[in-house]
Amino acid sequence: MDVIGGVANAELLEDQGPIVVGLPGIVAMMRDPWPAAYGSAEFLRAWARQPGFRLLK
Repeated sequence: MDVIGGVANAELLEDQGPIVVGLPGIVAMMRDPWPAAYGSAEFLRAWARQPGFRLLK
């Protein structure tokens, strides 16, 4: 993403929304049909540094 750009779609657990909403690089947040965050590489790096971060896919 740093090289060619783009946005990542990160599906969230119900309790992760409040954690990621304040992170840098968020482009959009969705709740329907499931919680998801769309963000830049900056967002992914910030989220990965959060305590309890888990990559499921």
